[in-house]
Formats: sequence, structure tokens, C-alpha cells
Amino acid sequence: MSSAKRRINSTGRRRISHEKIDIRMLEGAPGEPLKAKASLALEDLGFPGNAAVSIEAYHRSSGMRFECGTVESLSVPPVLVLDQVDRSGSVLFRVKVVDHDNEQGKILGSAERIQPKSNEDTDGRRRLFPILFRDLVDEVWKVEVNPGDRPVLVINTRMPGFSHKLQQNPLLQGLLLPAAFRIVLEKLMSDPDGGEDDDAPGWKEEWLQFCETALGMSPDILQLEEDDKADWVEECVRKFCNQQGFIKSIKHMEGEI
Repeated sequence: MSSAKRRINSTGRRRISHEKIDIRMLEGAPGEPLKAKASLALEDLGFPGNAAVSIEAYHRSSGMRFECGTVESLSVPPVLVLDQVDRSGSVLFRVKVVDHDNEQGKILGSAERIQPKSNEDTDGRRRLFPILFRDLVDEVWKVEVNPGDRPVLVINTRMPGFSHKLQQNPLLQGLLLPAAFRIVLEKLMSDPDGGEDDDAPGWKEEWLQFCETALGMSPDILQLEEDDKADWVEECVRKFCNQQGFIKSIKHMEGEI
């Protein structure tokens, strides 16, 4: 159950690795509240067994907290019903381990700005560009790039089977993914060294590293002139499309029809 936030002492907290946390959004019918499923692995991190554990879900000024038992006796709700969380954007999560014995209310450890994993993530790796599914009413898809948060591609849940079609159809991939990729690069280029947070994944650094290692693009973009910035984005998108082989895959698909 959710509850009102309490005043707590966060001095000396330890950071909990996101690898110890698995949170995934659940698909629901249009109009239903957002729902998520969570699992935690905290037993080997050295926290007292009787320390309280909680999960908080939030977006902007809205939020909910779910009590999850103690480190040695976890009791995570089977489904987190996020009916008090603003659904206008991507929901983030945090996990807290709190001392209620020796130093009442002291945060012993926390994991901040946790983005839910995609159901396609099966090996624990963090995706560069997570795909989430949410009721967008009349929008088919959109890209969300919020300050401090990793960019996400959001697909409307009102289109049954679209996730499978997107994975299988290179024409859909070629129409959607380069456009979404371009949106993030333009956002990155507009503010390449701002908006990061010490507790948040450094998505701008990750994207620049991807452009360097996977696409062969220079990550040194701070000194580029405006025209050069536009050219850099265009070249990244071109190389991304070449790497993904959209045209070749589309021609192959048409040859099989």
C-alpha cells in the first residue's frame, strides 16, 4: 500500500546498484491506471536484516510509496498499482533501505531514478533507447527526453500487436526508429553538457559513446558550429540506418511476398 512520505535522514547512505532491481511496466487496457511489477535482490549487500525496504514511483510532483517488508523478509506487492502517479510521462522509481532501530528514519541505502526495463530485456543489460508502452490516446508513438532521465520511445498500447509487428517488420522499423533516433540526437545537440544528475544514468555520455564506437562519429561536439551540428546529426542518422540495414531488409521482405 502507498503512504504519505515521512521525513528521513539520508546522511551516509549507500548507493544500491540498479542491477539488483528489476521493475517492469505491465500492459493494461486503455483507461486503466499504470501498473508495474518489481523484484529486488538486497540480501547480499550488507544491510541489517530488519531494515525496512520501500519502492517509490513518481513522475513530476506526483508519487506513491509501497512498503516491501524488510531486507531479510521482503514482501514486494505482486502488482504496483500507480493510480496516484501522473501518467503524462515516463514513471521513474527509487528503492530505499531505512533503519528503524538504531537511527530511526536514517536511509542506509538507495537506488535513484530507476527506469523500468523493457520486457525485451532478458540479459540484464541496460538498453540505450528503452521502449515503453503506455496509453497515448490518439498518438501512435512519441519520444520522451526529460531532464536527467534516459530517453525512451513510447508506443501506444491502444494498438494490439504493434510491439510484435515493430520487431518483425523492417518497413515499420525504418519509418519509426530513424525519426526517433534523430529526435534524441537533436535534443543532445541542443544541450550537450547540461541536464545530467549524479544519481541518474549519464544518458548523454552513453549516446555519444554509442555514436563513437558503433557509428564512428566524433564525440567532441561542444565546439561545433550550428551548421556543423546539423551535419553531425544527419551523418549519425545515415550511419545508423546503414548499420541497421533497413533498405536491404525491406527489399528482402518484399521479395518474399
